Amino acid sequence: MIITDDELLSELEQASKCDAVLEAEVIVTGASVKDKEFDRPANPSLCLIMDAESEMVLKCEMQKPEDDAMISMAEEIVGFILAYGAPKEIRVSNILLEAVLEQICDVCGIKLRRVKSLKAVQGFLRGMREFMAR
Repeated sequence: MIITDDELLSELEQASKCDAVLEAEVIVTGASVKDKEFDRPANPSLCLIMDAESEMVLKCEMQKPEDDAMISMAEEIVGFILAYGAPKEIRVSNILLEAVLEQICDVCGIKLRRVKSLKAVQGFLRGMREFMAR
């Protein structure tokens, strides 16, 4: 994904900084969701942004079947930057998500790291599995 909107690029370049370290992940839920809006059950994705230190969920958006989850994640990250400032680091575990966020991070001076495991995201998913198993 390449952002070509010069005004947005300028806003991102001039965005304030914050001390946050974020974890960003696109998760395919594996859950079948029935909705009268769609012909067949959907398998929605979640765009999840978490604070790495506190492990607090900052954003969790369920995607519609026609949405591009990677583009939605980029939009969520841009929204975070414009609202709270550019975090000092964003961690991802998916090479595609890393590629999608690369330009945004370069423009804002954010360290983008691909890691094997996202601790906060894994804790969130573990908690959700435990909750659903009750």
